[in-house]
Parts: sequence; C-alpha cells; structure tokens
Amino acid sequence: MSTSQSWGLVVGGAVFLLAPSVAVLTGRRPCFLRGSRAPAPLLSAVGLCAYAAVLVDEIPRLAGASPAVRGTCSYVGLGLMGTAVGLFILYETLAALDRRGRKRRWGGK
Repeated sequence: MSTSQSWGLVVGGAVFLLAPSVAVLTGRRPCFLRGSRAPAPLLSAVGLCAYAAVLVDEIPRLAGASPAVRGTCSYVGLGLMGTAVGLFILYETLAALDRRGRKRRWGGK
C-alpha cells in the first residue's frame, strides 16, 4: 500500500468514523436514532474501535516500521475490529428489544 493510500485511510477514517462517533458521545443523536432508547454510545464505541484499528494498522506503515512490528500491529487491529463487531452485535440486540417493546405498546404483534 502506498503512502498516499495510507494517508487516505487515516483522513477518511477521521471524517467518516471519528467525527460522528465523537458527536454521538457528546450527546448529539442522528435523526435515525432519536426515537430509539437503545444505547447510542455503543455505536460511537464501535466507530472509535474501528478508527483505532485503522490507526494501529496504518501508522506503523507510514513510520516505516519493521515487518515484525507491522504484523503485531495488524493483530492488534484485528482484535479491535473484533471488539467493534461484538459491540455492534450488543447494540443490535438491545435495539431489537426496544423495537419489540415499541410494537407491543402501539398494538402491533
């Protein structure tokens, strides 16, 4: 991967992952989350884990680290992505319980 591609991942991750995640952590909710009582900070934690995985994987490449260091950082990034997937599954489970509860309140099945 070239240096410009690595910088593109870091900058793109900051725009598309970091900024919305920090906004949700500070209390702002996107319109599609406003009606839900599911914990929105879990979604921001998913975004932060994914961005941390990008940083852990790309910074050693940009710094010109040895292959052993890059391999270790790739494993750490993989662990962070696994954590992000686990948090997303937890969020979806809690959101499904909320959706099911709302249907019962409004007379749905």
